[in-house]
Amino acid sequence: MSLLRLEGLRVLVTRPARNKADQWTEALAAVGATVVLYPTIEVLPPPSWEPLDEALGQIEGYDWIIFTSQSAVSFTVSRMHGGHFPAGRRPRLAAVGGETARAIERAGGEVALVPSDQRQEGLIAALRDVGSGMRVLFPHAFAGRDVLIETLRRQGCQVDVVAVYRVVPRSPLPPLPPFDVAIFASPSALRAFVAKHGREALASKTVAVIGPTTAAEAASHGISPVVAEEPHINALISAIVRERSSRGGH
Repeated sequence: MSLLRLEGLRVLVTRPARNKADQWTEALAAVGATVVLYPTIEVLPPPSWEPLDEALGQIEGYDWIIFTSQSAVSFTVSRMHGGHFPAGRRPRLAAVGGETARAIERAGGEVALVPSDQRQEGLIAALRDVGSGMRVLFPHAFAGRDVLIETLRRQGCQVDVVAVYRVVPRSPLPPLPPFDVAIFASPSALRAFVAKHGREALASKTVAVIGPTTAAEAASHGISPVVAEEPHINALISAIVRERSSRGGH
């Protein structure tokens, strides 16, 4: 198998379905993979829009808005007038990584901060100088990670946390199609897979994940994944190629 080629491999994509022009689907197809769409989770609206609508009604009072996922951007923007970020005076926008930053830009926002370490811990380091008294809006997943929230509050920031979406296991999850490689972009996607099919369904398969948080979830189930060096699909493809090559091909 040549460098960065996955010719003939059936790759199970477990993140929520977006559209047929999805960046992951295109990138995998470009290197010869057969993409098998198998979302194990769904991204749904929050229990109530009222907290977000209230926060957006006073958006000029915030110093920062922090986004840690594309879903947080899309759901937040869906409640803004015209479906895009307002012009004129507005808070600075921080994005956890490149894909989230591009989602902000597509919605008319200007990204002020993207950490080199593209996860919440990277944002913590990048925002370490955000001082006491700063008002921060943090739209994120219902019952999402709170390490960034706690850190900013210890720094003296006023952090308004608003649930803008929720992640639930897809139900019913259809029968598992044939595959050679399974990729997981979040702990919740992997948990939903294992809850339905068990870790045995991943035996002898290549399991690839984005980021240490999802890698830790895999390890908790006794699964040893390959881990992308950076949180984007091209790095994930590189990790899969290296693992398959170490096996001597397919």
